[in-house]
Amino acid sequence: MSDLTPPWLKAMQNGSLGEARAKAFLMDRFWILERSVDIEGADLIIQRRLTNRNLLDTTPPKLGFVQVKFFESDKTTQYIPTVYITDSEGKLREDFFILFHTGFEENSKIYFLTSDVVNSDFEIVEVDGMKKYRIYGTKILNSEKYLVKSKSNTLNRIENNLVFADFKKNREFISWKLPNVVSDTSAILPYYKENLENHWGNIPDEFQRIKNYALKSMYELEEIYLKLKEIVDDFDPIEAFAKIEDLKSEIGSNYMGRWGTNMFDNLYDEDFYYTCMSHKEKIEALTNDGLLDDYINSKSAIADSLVSYLSNYFPINSSMIHTMQITFSLKDFSIENITHDLINASEYFNIPFVKNDSGSLKIDIQYYDGIKNISENKFEYYWLAGRIHIDDKYKDNLPDFYRSKIERVYRDCTEKMYELKYHD
Repeated sequence: MSDLTPPWLKAMQNGSLGEARAKAFLMDRFWILERSVDIEGADLIIQRRLTNRNLLDTTPPKLGFVQVKFFESDKTTQYIPTVYITDSEGKLREDFFILFHTGFEENSKIYFLTSDVVNSDFEIVEVDGMKKYRIYGTKILNSEKYLVKSKSNTLNRIENNLVFADFKKNREFISWKLPNVVSDTSAILPYYKENLENHWGNIPDEFQRIKNYALKSMYELEEIYLKLKEIVDDFDPIEAFAKIEDLKSEIGSNYMGRWGTNMFDNLYDEDFYYTCMSHKEKIEALTNDGLLDDYINSKSAIADSLVSYLSNYFPINSSMIHTMQITFSLKDFSIENITHDLINASEYFNIPFVKNDSGSLKIDIQYYDGIKNISENKFEYYWLAGRIHIDDKYKDNLPDFYRSKIERVYRDCTEKMYELKYHD
């Protein structure tokens, strides 16, 4: 039977369905204040819920604006006015989001876009005299880049964007710039101008020289201050590092002696810089492939398996190596299989059993943990699981201890998975 529903009625039904799904999705984390009539591009206006963390914050919470659209099929095209994505100064609106819905019942899906994603991934066209972003259903529905795979992670991203929008807007209203003072350096109390002899000379002239030098130093300090303020006001660590390098090249690390050296030692950490670069590279690669949530969720899967296994074998002998052989999908990072084992370190590394002062196996730090490649999507992680201190308060709650205190194990495993997919 053919669908005899009039197009106008179908559009109304799809709009209502999209709005209902969007409300159900957002209400877990946000208050929905009202439904607008497409004002500022928002079908829904949201506000972060009050929690114990932000209850004492007297600053009014930032509002978010959510446009809700429905794709009946990949042949549908939606348009978003450019004024919804950027403000009057051309800056991206961090508080604007789009939820695209499609499908019915078991086949329903949600797609999530931020203003920066729309700006970078879609073209601007002119429709009825207004500039708009044209968003094809074929590009949205046939790419996992925009698909909501984890509701929690997506809600976190909305909340983090709103926090950032709050902070950025606050910066726009507050100026910490040192005042430019027009000073009369010749000013001095009248009785110092009385013509009395002294062993020094002309007091007003010498005092003016001192004040002129102080004023010059003040301008120099103001210049440094303003450059430091640019670093404080930056939101991107990588951009901030560029400003730090520029400042260092201009004034030199020896400026003002030990103070200047200490300043640059505390401002610039090369390891932190490369950590930020690596983090950005991973986010961009995973986001472009629509795998960010899959990658994050793989760590939880490894943690669940590890916690379950170790909790059953407590206490673990300090000479025992715990091994995990992890097989995962190179397509989407899903964990296909994890096998665990506990092996004596002397046997695992084929080294003689020599006792240390506490009676445990004496072992070099190089054997404490590591990774062995097995195949393109399989590796073995090993570590001395019995040599971590567990507070008494955790003895009856081992799952919480292992889940929160050995983050490095999950991190090392997921980093290896990333390396095998993108670099091997």
